[in-house]
Amino acid sequence: MDDWLFQYPLGLPDRVPGDGCYIRHGYAVENALFYPGLWHTGENWYVEYADAAGALVYATAAGQVVYAGFDYPGPVVLIRHGDDLYSQYGHLDYTLNVEVGQQVNRGDRIGTVLYRENLRSHLHFELRTFYTTPEVNGDSPRYNFTCGPNCPPGPGYWPIDAPEHPSAMGWRNPLHVITHRMGIPADAEVMVPANARDPLLYFTAPREPKHVTSARLPAGTTMPLLDVWADAEAGEGVGANATSLWYQVLPPDADSPVWVPAINPTMHAIQSNGQTASFVFALIPLVH
Repeated sequence: MDDWLFQYPLGLPDRVPGDGCYIRHGYAVENALFYPGLWHTGENWYVEYADAAGALVYATAAGQVVYAGFDYPGPVVLIRHGDDLYSQYGHLDYTLNVEVGQQVNRGDRIGTVLYRENLRSHLHFELRTFYTTPEVNGDSPRYNFTCGPNCPPGPGYWPIDAPEHPSAMGWRNPLHVITHRMGIPADAEVMVPANARDPLLYFTAPREPKHVTSARLPAGTTMPLLDVWADAEAGEGVGANATSLWYQVLPPDADSPVWVPAINPTMHAIQSNGQTASFVFALIPLVH
């Protein structure tokens, strides 16, 4: 029985959400090429080895569509998941699959990623506690971003020299939220994605300083998911190292459960200080 509560927001036809995808600019990283001096308030999801235009965008959890509009470029959709959580999907194609007021289930298709000429297409994805808040995207924005006053999509970035981290303003680390809240069905499994780069590192516990052993398993290999661990949803770290999630699994080549880092930093994009801003998945939830 598939009763996951949360899932990844981007996927390719006939593939598990997240398979073949990577995050080029994660949460609270600097996009030094286009937005130097600003922290990213969400995640930019790309498709590896191809342009993401036309990739499928899914509701990360059940909720109600509360906004569909603006031009980011491309429409922005916001879904309310409860009193304290909203998801945002930016750079969508102009033909949407949802409308304001519609109730959606986890995994319902919202739309597809917009084709962007002269720029690799991608999905800008946020999870946050607010629809509008005065100093970010309400009636008195503190910083002059193009979204302007009372603009629900918000800026997408927050100044590095601001007195607060984006988490203090209500943004949340999306991968941490999904990991904490996804629920683990009794028969839950994870899979080695098609674009996994590195061997799986086996540890006895999350964030142990030394791994026990490693294994390079073929893409598509599945294994039981027993437990998850992730850093705080409102953590105030920066750079790709600010995102940390681990899965306890039973690999086919192991006699007992092990803990595995579910993401690995890459050099797809770097910050002004030389620290990486991106990562790929080592394992992805087998969500249908």
